[in-house]
Amino acid sequence: MRKSLLAMAALMGVATLPAHAWRVNIDKESYADILFGAQITGTVQGKRTSGAKESTDHTATNFAAKLVSIGASGQVNKLVYFGILAESTSPGLREPFVVRDAFVGLKFADEFRVQAGAMRIPFSRITLTSSYNLLIPTQDDRGIYGEGLSIDPIDGLSVRGNAGERNRDAGIVVWGNVAEGMLKYYLGVTDGRYDRRTGLFGGNTKDNLAYTVRLQFTPTMLGFKGETGYSLADTYLGKQNVLTFGVGYRAMKAQTTGLTRNYSKTAKLWTVDMLYEQKFGDIVPNLQVGYIDAKDVAYCYNPNTRVVCYGKATQIYAQGQLLYDQVVGFGKPALAIRWEQNKNKDRFSFDTNTGRTSPIPGEPKNTRVGVFVNYYIKGQDAKISFGVDTVNRNSDSKGANGKNFTDYTLYLQTRF
Repeated sequence: MRKSLLAMAALMGVATLPAHAWRVNIDKESYADILFGAQITGTVQGKRTSGAKESTDHTATNFAAKLVSIGASGQVNKLVYFGILAESTSPGLREPFVVRDAFVGLKFADEFRVQAGAMRIPFSRITLTSSYNLLIPTQDDRGIYGEGLSIDPIDGLSVRGNAGERNRDAGIVVWGNVAEGMLKYYLGVTDGRYDRRTGLFGGNTKDNLAYTVRLQFTPTMLGFKGETGYSLADTYLGKQNVLTFGVGYRAMKAQTTGLTRNYSKTAKLWTVDMLYEQKFGDIVPNLQVGYIDAKDVAYCYNPNTRVVCYGKATQIYAQGQLLYDQVVGFGKPALAIRWEQNKNKDRFSFDTNTGRTSPIPGEPKNTRVGVFVNYYIKGQDAKISFGVDTVNRNSDSKGANGKNFTDYTLYLQTRF
């Protein structure tokens, strides 16, 4: 049963299913695995601003049902599979569920699958990794409390770019594994951020698609196991030795029409990343590094008449974990750390009334360090984490964007 569920999880594009998901059997070929999940946080937030008399002008303690998930995945027969994931992402209560993933797939062979619908963007490890499988559980907290932890260069990837959706897009992805995962590929054609229905500056926009390609290489001849599922993970908790190198590229034309809306650029994003994890006795070291470069994505943070945009954004990151693969008390302890640096260049303001752009001097830069103790009670299905996030801003990213700050977070996670 466990092997069949893990195989199904590898087939699906939603978050990796826990080994004991609730299975509903229809007949010998048709079934669905049901998933429930929740992430609960308690955070002591550091002071973000100074003397502004705002909600971030003091320290604060906040509790949140950060994420609640309901999903299902399964197959109709050996050819047709499906997946759906609905989530509520908010620090508040009684927030509505939003469909994140909803797709139908055709598995012609391990080397050739076609998946259509709303799904994760196959660009980088970050976009393909569920928040339930992160080493640093607060990594995605870039706006859940309104202020964001750091500038996010991948915000330009999705149609709307808000929390929980910036890693998703709707369209068609062809993907597969060659030689049992030694080579993995994705080819996607999707709506993109500048789709005519939700264009950057409003409704009067042309319809421009986004094109994405990602390749991964795993030296399986050295004994490493390929990541054969659609989605990825920060760690496999010593269940398999992984050494994977990835490269991704995404492009989409941003073009608005009309006398007062004349922004026209081709947004281009590329990334390289690597994950290494190997078990040595009771110790499982993990290392991941990556770089993301985004150009002409028009990352704009003020929707008013005069919009401030960034023509170029970069992120470089490194993270790792040391897991002690033995039960201490009632779980397995691990120490994780992540360092990332986000830069924005080529800033400009865009006046939607005149269509004129004006350069803005300076290059905002944020450096973020997160250190967490993870306690895996039952893998990712039951986990407790406690840690510290520190964000340092340079002079160009302070002022209206705030000051240096440190957060302390207690994090509880469960899936079944």
